[in-house]
Amino acid sequence: MCVGERRHLVIPPHLGYGERGVDGEVPASAVLVFDIEMIEMEAGLPDADLFTEMDADKDLQVLASEVLITAKSRRLAPGFDANRIIENMFSNQDRNGDGKITEEEFKLKADETPHDEL
Repeated sequence: MCVGERRHLVIPPHLGYGERGVDGEVPASAVLVFDIEMIEMEAGLPDADLFTEMDADKDLQVLASEVLITAKSRRLAPGFDANRIIENMFSNQDRNGDGKITEEEFKLKADETPHDEL
């Protein structure tokens, strides 16, 4: 997309919230419809080893407090609350649920198994 461009997106249930939906928020088998406009574009993260940068104490695992320091010092996700970034990061990447993200658990979506695109 280009700045100022508008798009109409239709996300079928199997690529959205599925047959179960989200209690009280998204009905089961919902088709998601978004009308979006790109207002501005910001540069992405520079090529860097983000895990090593976040692992402040160099113990090969990242705690929420370490992510918060990095989130505040860099613009990891412009426009989003740092605590929300941490919550999402740990719900997606702390695969064993121990409150720490190891280097093996820390994977970007681009590094994971591909799936069907729209």
